Amino acid sequence: MNDLKISISKGNIKLHDVTSFSLPPITTCRKDAPYKHDCYACKIQRLRPAVRAAYERNYNLLLSDPESVFTQLKAHLFTVRFFRFHVSGDFYNAEYFSKVMDLARNCSWCRFIAFTKQYEIVNDYIKNGGTIPENFNLIFSAWGKNWKFPNPYNLPVAEVIFKGEEPNPEWMTCGGNCQECSCKGVGCWQLKKGETIYFKKH
Repeated sequence: MNDLKISISKGNIKLHDVTSFSLPPITTCRKDAPYKHDCYACKIQRLRPAVRAAYERNYNLLLSDPESVFTQLKAHLFTVRFFRFHVSGDFYNAEYFSKVMDLARNCSWCRFIAFTKQYEIVNDYIKNGGTIPENFNLIFSAWGKNWKFPNPYNLPVAEVIFKGEEPNPEWMTCGGNCQECSCKGVGCWQLKKGETIYFKKH
């Protein structure tokens, strides 16, 4: 029975008490991702085999029994006000993305956040009539000035600032404490269309 249970993170030094659901990096990310050899999620799972196993289990359960995964997620969401998808990993296909949007729509008491580089999946979803729930802050993840991506719906963006670079003065800066920002309704949790927040590369 234990193998059928999803793994939900209880938080970390940045998220604090904001829980999250993650998937394996690389496997679920876009194939042309520019950061494959410099990915913090890859580093974490290399250092922590138990974390790697948890990510893999979540992914395998999604492939074999997605209904069970979303039932378990909804049960957890009854106990929280804020939730993050994908400290590691991404929306690996359109069906999964649509199910996450439906879950958020049906859990209106909870505020969600996710960063994604699966731009085409999101853009196609909106183009075909899908809407991002008001309680879900979906943020396009950028990777420096040379990484171009389609954002026809002007979704909010998270930019990475590399060593020696200066951010655009109009961009917001990450406060570094997801729990505090979520409770105050600031930072990433309230980022609106056309706005950008930046993180120093880590």
